[in-house]
Amino acid sequence: MKSSDQTSPSLPDAADDDGLSRDLSRHRWMAGGCLALAAGGWAASHAPFMPPGVAPALRAVAEAGMVGGLADWFAVTALFRRPLGLPIPHTALVPRNRDRIADGIAAYIDREFLEPAMLVEQVRRMDPAARIAGLLADPTDRDKLVDLVAGMLPGLLTKQGDAPLAQALGRALAAGLSLADLRPAVAGALRHFVNSDALEPLLREVADRLIHLVHSKRGFVEAAVAGKSRWWMPSSVDKSLADTINEAVLGHLWDLRSPHAPAGQELRQWLRALPDEVADGSELAQRLLEALREFTGPAVAGPLLHDLLSGLRDAALADLDRTDGHIRGALHGIAGSLASAMQEPPVRDRLNQAVEQAFTSALPRWRQAIRDFVARTLKAQDVGEFTRRLELRVGRDLQYIRINGTLLGAAIGGVLYVLNGWVG
Repeated sequence: MKSSDQTSPSLPDAADDDGLSRDLSRHRWMAGGCLALAAGGWAASHAPFMPPGVAPALRAVAEAGMVGGLADWFAVTALFRRPLGLPIPHTALVPRNRDRIADGIAAYIDREFLEPAMLVEQVRRMDPAARIAGLLADPTDRDKLVDLVAGMLPGLLTKQGDAPLAQALGRALAAGLSLADLRPAVAGALRHFVNSDALEPLLREVADRLIHLVHSKRGFVEAAVAGKSRWWMPSSVDKSLADTINEAVLGHLWDLRSPHAPAGQELRQWLRALPDEVADGSELAQRLLEALREFTGPAVAGPLLHDLLSGLRDAALADLDRTDGHIRGALHGIAGSLASAMQEPPVRDRLNQAVEQAFTSALPRWRQAIRDFVARTLKAQDVGEFTRRLELRVGRDLQYIRINGTLLGAAIGGVLYVLNGWVG
């Protein structure tokens, strides 16, 4: 019988148990029939109508058959229960030794099926890389794999837990940055940037935007100069002063934009020296690091991460609803790329080695866990149920021991009768 109680595991296939039970009952009747036949022969040997020359021979054969049948009945019955319910020592062996049997079965499985050398050889024969390559190369299988992955993603992208996750990531980021010396990393990043080809386009872009801003705010400068001027100062002088200020600022911005102007050269020299200044821990470096830690702190990073996760989730879910979405396309591309890469023998060999190494490193833990699982599962079953199921699966063959004991006993009885007559 199947049980839904997880605390008392049981073997499966209740329908099979019914068939095994009927088969066991049939073979019990066969063994019992042989014993009854021997008992009938013994009874017949005492009948008055039995010829005197036949009765002793029949009695010897029947008695020996009864002794053999009864002895084997006792032996078979004593495995699973006390014969006739009598408290005879060394009977009911299976119920009394259930835990030892469970440990023995677990040890047998461990020794015969979980031996590392044997399993590693099986992994090599499987050739996991070839199997994966074949799966990814087949369009139908690849479509099924992509559908499987795409079907799993919505469940992983639920809104539940977004805020706690963002807060946890923010706290972890802030804690890590507070303990780390960021000067080498920031200095390295700055050094890479100022020595890259991206510096000049960025400086020109910033300068152009500032120049455009100054041009668009000429009226603001003129109004500011006029507002600060004396009442008796002619407006033409105010305008000329404002124009002079604007042109000076624009000229300086143009100089900063150019790597050939003195001001532009000074700016670039300062930028090239900035990484060393940050690495040495200058005041500017401290301000930069404080600003970085403030930006990555929970108060700022938490909401940012929450918004980022929410935006990514919503975009991903919307994309997954489309059969021609970018995510599905990316998954198809990844699968196709992997299939192509695995056509190369070095890639397949390396993947097989990685699988074998991972399997070998994990096998000791798996091996012990499987052995413990088998032993615990068997020990968790009810003793009576464990005994009944074991008897169902081996009891049929044990009945042949009873049949053979009866027949062999009868044959031996007959041989001994003949020998006794010949000797004596």
